[in-house]
Amino acid sequence: MSNITLAAKNLQNVLIALGWEPQLDERTMGFIVDLGPPHLPLASIFAAISIGGDQLVIYFNFGIAAPAERRDEAARFIARANWGLMVGNFEMDYDDGQVRFKSSLDFTDAELTETLIRNAIRPAMQAVETYADALVEVIARGKSAADAIRGVETEA
Repeated sequence: MSNITLAAKNLQNVLIALGWEPQLDERTMGFIVDLGPPHLPLASIFAAISIGGDQLVIYFNFGIAAPAERRDEAARFIARANWGLMVGNFEMDYDDGQVRFKSSLDFTDAELTETLIRNAIRPAMQAVETYADALVEVIARGKSAADAIRGVETEA
């Protein structure tokens, strides 16, 4: 079994063990997990192995997009949230306002074990749980990035 094939199998095993229902994405060496309600603001997760680069990438996709008039403030919030993160980062597409959290790791010359996959997922889930509600406050309810971050930091 090739390193890529083993990595994909391990990825699928972890997603299933987490209680998610991964669906194979036919176009990639990846899986889509549709979280749906009541898991909003997250809508889905996309986890994939890059075929050429021995890299794992996991995207936690928000089900809410920043409207054009809130994108600058959302970007301010994302920059402030990312500052304190050790693993992963929030991203926003300025063209359509889509927001996601990305966690990744390079496993060149190594086996992508289930432990490494969980170690990429766990801090991403913690970051999303920590910042998601505040990000929604900025995007959908007009809260300032500074006030939203202050609220997160006060709770921590």
